[in-house]
Amino acid sequence: MALTSLLSLVALQSMVSIATVGINISYAIPIFYRITLGHETFTRGPFNLGRYGMVVGCIAVIWIAAMTVLSSFPVAYPITRDTFNYTPAAIGGLLIFVVSWWVFDALYWFKGPINNIDSTIRINMMQLHVTTSNSPVCNLIKFF
Repeated sequence: MALTSLLSLVALQSMVSIATVGINISYAIPIFYRITLGHETFTRGPFNLGRYGMVVGCIAVIWIAAMTVLSSFPVAYPITRDTFNYTPAAIGGLLIFVVSWWVFDALYWFKGPINNIDSTIRINMMQLHVTTSNSPVCNLIKFF
């Protein structure tokens, strides 16, 4: 990536912007689904935000959306071929490609994740976890 900056500063800025937008979107998707579709069926873990979880989730999605838009702006004005930020074009092209691939191909053969642990193994693993969770080694690991 450093060699790209020697050739074109715009290419480097676009690559960094694409990476930023991509990771922001990857954080926003589960948060968005948690606050919209999963708020009734989601099982909370031992660490949660309690009644503030939905508020923090909404703020997080709004913040990520704002940062995604701001990361897509050009870095200098006037906008020319040398100062244009190609992030929206790259993300949009990737989105069109992935959605088209899903609609025309993967929709017909992808059946979701395969459960490769049957229920008896899962129950045995949970019982093993319960019986070994009070061992000195587990307590030492929990301590650190």
